[in-house]
Parts: sequence; structure tokens; C-alpha cells
Amino acid sequence: MKILALSNAHALAHVSRQLEIAKALRQRGHDVILGGHGKYLKVAEMDGFSIRELPYISLERVIRTIRSQRLWELYPESELVGFIEAELALYDEVKPDLVLLDNRVTGRTSAEKAGLRTVAALNVHMSNYRRIPFFSPANLPGMASVPGLAALERIENAIELWVYDRLVMGGLNSIRRKFGLKRLYAYEHEEGDISLLADIPQFNPVSRLPGHARFIGPLTWHNNLPPPPCLTLLQASKPTVYLTLGSDSLEDLVGHLGGLASEGIQIVVATGGAHISDNIVVPDGVFLENFVNTDKLLPHCDLVCCHGGNGTLYQALSYGLPVVVVATHEEQYYGGKRIQRLGLGCTMTLKALKRKGMGSLVAMVRQTLRSPDYRAKAQAFSAAHFKGWNGAELAADEIERFART
Repeated sequence: MKILALSNAHALAHVSRQLEIAKALRQRGHDVILGGHGKYLKVAEMDGFSIRELPYISLERVIRTIRSQRLWELYPESELVGFIEAELALYDEVKPDLVLLDNRVTGRTSAEKAGLRTVAALNVHMSNYRRIPFFSPANLPGMASVPGLAALERIENAIELWVYDRLVMGGLNSIRRKFGLKRLYAYEHEEGDISLLADIPQFNPVSRLPGHARFIGPLTWHNNLPPPPCLTLLQASKPTVYLTLGSDSLEDLVGHLGGLASEGIQIVVATGGAHISDNIVVPDGVFLENFVNTDKLLPHCDLVCCHGGNGTLYQALSYGLPVVVVATHEEQYYGGKRIQRLGLGCTMTLKALKRKGMGSLVAMVRQTLRSPDYRAKAQAFSAAHFKGWNGAELAADEIERFART
């Protein structure tokens, strides 16, 4: 079977999820080609997969619109037409039997136009089935035990879905109408003929689940990078923090880590290839690594500090590690609030961090490390809820089963 996987390649999470499924399918003899637009598409090529470049919205616009929450600026109708035309041309070239989607909203429309069947990987909070809204009343001070909270969350969810449908997806539904395709509601554009939810229900619960959607568990990236060089320098007697926050204010942050290091806390920082000025003094006990094989590193860690993407959260929780989240936008903040609500760590926003200063993040990391309850709850959560999930193999099973019908 030939499968064309289309993703929003601006984010590693979307490419790596497809890559894990693609590796499982390749082992079963299927041919998978990955297409999209963004710097992380190259990751698939490094793993021996053929890739295809497609036009899509710029990374700058993604960051600007998501952080400002001006989401109506994300998908101009005039640009969407060009993306769909490029996808249709690629279908003619590749002639796939099936299209695998991950956060490329035009993919479902172009595939339906071409008469191709689709499978989508997505998170619960990017679906119409989430039980917890982005702006849950339960996250407000003193609201967690208020009677009628479930009803309030249903109302808030309904409002959020209606706004997203009308303000963000209006242009794409206009195109579908011109194509003679059925109107889709809100996050249905993220779905396929079958939808695979890369979550566990205890972390990201649903209000309902239709027959075409099912949980497959986390799809975390398992790369072939060598163990990070710092592993030979880490001391088992000292606590270790894995910090991955991209390049945003990285130099300023590195300068503040000396306080933790002076307390005997080791910090491994994934720089993601970002340039660190030669004028920055890296404190003893702080180790800078470009990209990290987390399967090799996390067994030696005591805490993860990240932006709150589902991939990194699930990597941390699978090893029973508490998390400190610095969310740059609402989707990450959603994950951070779940971490905090479940007692698995702490969360703050990038906006709050910039207002309070880097010292506030250092203090939060220190507090979380010194509170053994976070680690105990993370270990208990991992032991209770992560057994039996193998997202890539379950996804491959579902795809093969769907292809046979």
C-alpha cells in the first residue's frame, strides 16, 4: 500500500507523530512518503523516507496569530486554494492509496476532492470531542469544586467550537461549498475518515467518541541520535533537569541557571541548534546539547521543563517525571493546566515569565524539585495509565484494518 502523509511541518510534534507511524508501516512492507512545509520535514528524510515540499502558511504567521489569538488571520481563503491545488497535483504524481493527515487542514478537503480516503492523527483538544475546554472554569481560583462545573464546561466548549468554526474555518468551508463537498464543523477539518487520538483518556478526556474516532495512546518521537555526551559527566547523586524551551530567550535563561547549579542541580539544555553567544558564561553543572535522544537521557532525569507540547509532556510522564511548563500559546497552556490540575507539576505562560523575569522560572523549577509529591504523583500516573499503549503499532493496525474495508 502506498501512503502519502501530509503534516504541518513547522512543528516537530506533527512530523514526528507521522514518522513513528510511517516507521511501523514501513516494517510491514508499506511505502510511505511524507509531504508538507516546514523545517522539520527534513527529520523524515534523515530516517530514510522520501519527502515532498508543499506550500503552506509561514511560520511567522503561525507564531503571530497563535500567540496573539487572532486566529481568523491564520487561513486566508485565497491562500488555501493554492495549497489545495498543490496537494491535488501531488496526488496525481504519487497516486497514493490513502492520505495520512496531521494538522494540515486543507488535506482532508483536497483528498475528498480527489476521491482519496483519509486517516488523521490528532490530539483530543484539537477535536470536537474534548471534555475540557481551552478556557476551563475549573482552572480559575476556587472553581474546581463548584457544583455544576461539568455543565459550565459543556457551555464553554460549545462557545469555543462555534467561534473557531465561524472565525477560523469559514474560508475553508467556502471552498468546500464550491467543490460540492459537505460542510465540516470546527475541528472536523483536522479529522479523516478515521481519526486516531494520540492521547490517553486519563490526561485528555473526551465528552463523547463517535465510531470513526479512537484512542491509540501517545505518539512520541524515538530518534536514532547517539546518547548525549553529557551523560558521562552527570553525577547520579545529584538531581538532573532536562530543559527544552527552544531558542526563545535561551541566552538570558542560561545566565540564570547558575543559581540552580550552585545548589547541586544538574541541567541539560536542548538548544535545538540555536546559537549561543561566546560572551555567555555557561555555569558548571549546565550542559548544552543541540538535539537530544530523550530515550537515553530521561531515565537519568528528575524533572522536565518544556513549553507544554503533548509530545514532550508524554515523554516526561512515560518516565514518571514531573513537569514545569512555560507555555507560549493556548494549546501549550492547555497541556500545562492539565499537568497542574493533576498534580504532576507546575505551569506558567511565556508572557508571565517575561513580566516576572527568568528568576521566576528558576524558582518554580527549584520548588517542583523540592516537593517530592510531584514526583510521586508522576510515577503513580505513569504506572497506572501508560501500560498497554503503543501508539505507532496501534495506528498501523487501524490503518491496515481501514484499508481492507
